Amino acid sequence: MRRGLVVTAAAVLLAAAPAAAVAPPTGWNGDNPFLCELQQAGFGPTGPHPEADPYCVEFDKRHQSVADGGVVQFLSLEPARTAAASPKCFYFQSDHWRGSLVQDDPSTKTYEWDGHYFFDKARGDGGVWVTNFNVNGHTFDPGSLPGMPPEDAKFFGPGTGGFITHNEVPVDPSCAQSADGREPARRERG
Repeated sequence: MRRGLVVTAAAVLLAAAPAAAVAPPTGWNGDNPFLCELQQAGFGPTGPHPEADPYCVEFDKRHQSVADGGVVQFLSLEPARTAAASPKCFYFQSDHWRGSLVQDDPSTKTYEWDGHYFFDKARGDGGVWVTNFNVNGHTFDPGSLPGMPPEDAKFFGPGTGGFITHNEVPVDPSCAQSADGREPARRERG
């Protein structure tokens, strides 16, 4: 399921046509860019307050096993997770992935990583970051995944890395203002 990272990144970044003034991607360390409560969703489809915007949520996706149908359950929850995130102006996700043939047998692990993803529809930014990326228990460079553009691949190395795209997420003018007339509080990027 190597393609999982690429598919997740594409979904999070909303695969939009570039805007006229697209800036090149920059590196990202995975820090949450928003000041928000990180809601714990566990294995569920949403955090306890999916109406929040910014919507910041952490998922446990480490039960993607074949023998007991864990991967089927995981796949059945992804549409609800996407539906909760898509309408938001500001979204940050932290998650923990693991696939295996048999859930309780570590020797059957097929892939694993921890990821952070975000989008900001006010600025047109989106990011993906992974760490502990491994395939069949061996550290793997996400930048070497098939189809990874070289301008993005340069931000990865063995087992980790990430980048932010600029002006590639569709900007929503209504997102530039929150209910009190300001963008949500943001953390300074390091």
